[in-house]
Amino acid sequence: MKALVKTRKGEGFIEIQEVPMPDYSANEVLIEVKAAGICGTDIHIYHDEHPYWPPAIMGHEFSGKIVKIGRNVKQWEKGDRVVGEPHTKACGICYLCRTGNIQICPHKRSIGWGIDGAFTNYLKMPSHLLHKIPEGLSYEEAALTEPTAVAVNSVLLTAKVEPGDIVVVEGSGPIGLLSAMAARAAGAGKVVITGIDRDEKVRLKTARLLGFEEVVNVDKENIVEKVLHLTQGRGADLVVEASGAEDSINKSIQITRRLGRIVILGITRKKQIRVNWNDAIFKGLNVKFSFSTTYPSWRRALSLIAKGFIKVSPLITHKVNLEEWEKTFNDLEEGKGIKGLFIF
Repeated sequence: MKALVKTRKGEGFIEIQEVPMPDYSANEVLIEVKAAGICGTDIHIYHDEHPYWPPAIMGHEFSGKIVKIGRNVKQWEKGDRVVGEPHTKACGICYLCRTGNIQICPHKRSIGWGIDGAFTNYLKMPSHLLHKIPEGLSYEEAALTEPTAVAVNSVLLTAKVEPGDIVVVEGSGPIGLLSAMAARAAGAGKVVITGIDRDEKVRLKTARLLGFEEVVNVDKENIVEKVLHLTQGRGADLVVEASGAEDSINKSIQITRRLGRIVILGITRKKQIRVNWNDAIFKGLNVKFSFSTTYPSWRRALSLIAKGFIKVSPLITHKVNLEEWEKTFNDLEEGKGIKGLFIF
């Protein structure tokens, strides 16, 4: 079968290869992949900007159908439609695992960068990491469960949006738009989404089509003045920093109210950035960092998608086969799309 493989360390070194069908263990299932999402992490791996252990088949966002079951697996059947948490190879015995935080276990090797992932026809997964796709949800929609869970974990479970909150989401990529919808679903009073000039044609346009009225191009408007005007000079209750841009990170400190909250999930492309640390201290800000997903975030993500509170279909701008990977990566990196899916 064909697979998109990161073959070795360094910039680039991604190619389509013929690979064997994966062997699955007694506690695993074999999944026929139906759709697999291209994440910003995959693009970071392309540029050698994210941890990975090559050679490895890329891809950690997927949906599919179970075709074979390990002898110890009891709770799943052939034909079940599933998605799966990418927390493979968590050790299960360290302090983090034993306190329910397998997503950040130092021994974790996620599918797609630590072990073989979903950019291929068949994928093996531990049965305990699977979730059933709700009836009525397509494979394409379900493939966005993982990034939705990232947004839910950061905005609802970590930052804890409250009804009436004024929320600013910095960044209009997939995570930014999903975070904005999660905040709205939780009862935020107003949600502001930011982007830059290159986001106008697709990402900011999509934000407006999703019903967000306060969509700000920070290359054309002063976001500090805009937020202060919207909040009568107080500042936002919560800023979701999903851009990873140094300037936006510092702007988040400026636009958050005193004793307000910032949740950070955007990954920078630099080893170090400059942050106006004292400004955050003097405001008494509650700054939290959010990484990956948890079991509760997956359950909530699937429910929010299935019930239509988070609409993922408008975010899917590319449906392609593996041979189109390079152009699709480029389009997404240049802001010419939002979410790309490989369809199998």
